[in-house]
Amino acid sequence: MVLNWNGQRFLERCLDSLAEQTFRDFEIVLVDNGSTDGSVAFLKEKYGDWLAGAENPRLRLIELSQNTGFSGGNLAGLEACDPASRYIATLNNDTQADPAWLETLVTALEKEMRWGAACGPMLFASEQNQATPRVAAAGIEVRRNGLALDRQLGQPWQPDEPPTEVFGPCAGAALYRRKTLEQVGFFDPAFFAYLEDADLAWRLRLAGWPTVYLAGALVWHEYSGTGGQGSPFKNFQLGRNRPWVILKNWPVRLLLKHFFSIAAYDLAASLYTLFKGDFQPTRGRLAALAPGHLKRIWRQRRDIQRKRKIQPDELEKWLRPAPGLRENLRLRESADKLAAHTL
Repeated sequence: MVLNWNGQRFLERCLDSLAEQTFRDFEIVLVDNGSTDGSVAFLKEKYGDWLAGAENPRLRLIELSQNTGFSGGNLAGLEACDPASRYIATLNNDTQADPAWLETLVTALEKEMRWGAACGPMLFASEQNQATPRVAAAGIEVRRNGLALDRQLGQPWQPDEPPTEVFGPCAGAALYRRKTLEQVGFFDPAFFAYLEDADLAWRLRLAGWPTVYLAGALVWHEYSGTGGQGSPFKNFQLGRNRPWVILKNWPVRLLLKHFFSIAAYDLAASLYTLFKGDFQPTRGRLAALAPGHLKRIWRQRRDIQRKRKIQPDELEKWLRPAPGLRENLRLRESADKLAAHTL
């Protein structure tokens, strides 16, 4: 599935890379999230044969009348997918997939039934011609203060890294086993955008479905090409969705054990962003705790914890040490610089 919102400039590169995949048994479901930049007209003109089913890969276009976010758009795409399909891939529109991307992921899930999902490295598109490009994301990692971060962000890509279990996949380029999604659910539509993949990664992990990272399943990514790194909208969404991820998924024992670290981060982050004149993250945190949202979160939490198969002690090993304030600032500045360089 490819989700598009005003990303016409990215579509040709993304779709043409899918046409070059060595794995051939797949269909592209492209969901247009109410674009106003001519994306739909471009697709119908450029890829009319794909839409008519005359070319391989087949392309199915789902036109939504308004922007339903990353979560809602992908949910619409899932409904349109062939019900007989065993795997669901999600791919950002601002990516270019290596020809072996899909085959590498599918082969891994075919060989090992215990994997619930698979992912590879997302590399900065601006460094495609460099000998050692840097990583935009190599799965998701989680910290004891509740942060969910792009694993290996800014680090040199290691093509020889062996298959590695990671906490969860980054949905910008991931393959999910369909039966796992039927068990734990897909993206939460309330999130709209950002951290919905971290929320899903927690649900997969809690239900006993691990994720494998494969260094050879690479895609090139225009980092924050659609959403915009550091935009007020993104900052609000991250501030709001982070508490939801924690409240929905963290077992009570982990919440109590790491409560101070979680609260200290939110307090420090709020003070820092307010000092910088950015009120959006704090507005997001306050919005997350609205009574109507908390009732929904409580219902979801009960269902998630009822399905939990992993004990807190096993989850604990996935919680990396929480970075200090300086390290948090360094991570934020590094992401901003990398995004600016890419865009």
